[in-house]
Amino acid sequence: MKKIIGLSSILFAGITLSGCSDIIEDPNIEIAIKRETGNGSIELLTPKITTKDNQLEFMTEGIDENKVTFINVANKTIFEQKIKNDESYKLNIMDIKDAHRTDYKPKVQLWQTIDDTEDGDIVTFKQVRYTVEKD
Repeated sequence: MKKIIGLSSILFAGITLSGCSDIIEDPNIEIAIKRETGNGSIELLTPKITTKDNQLEFMTEGIDENKVTFINVANKTIFEQKIKNDESYKLNIMDIKDAHRTDYKPKVQLWQTIDDTEDGDIVTFKQVRYTVEKD
């Protein structure tokens, strides 16, 4: 019985201490902790829409213009191209299932990767929310 208690204590201590590192190597883990990473910002020019609106408009500032920018709306990737800062872009959200939900604020997520592929290591991640009001 003492061996089981001792082994359980060692196992508990090992699990507890393994999560205490301050060094973060994986950018995806960093995003989960900090929520945003990289330079620049995204601004929604349409922070409030109605259930009948089918477009969101955004503008960026300080984002790397040489990298491909990906945009998710309500967890669906709908935008993939290089962008210019201080120019507005429109996103068609008509066919996105959760883009018009009124029970929470849907997310618009912007990210860029090292190799300009959707699944690459993230170097920039920004997120904003918008409100949907019943029309």
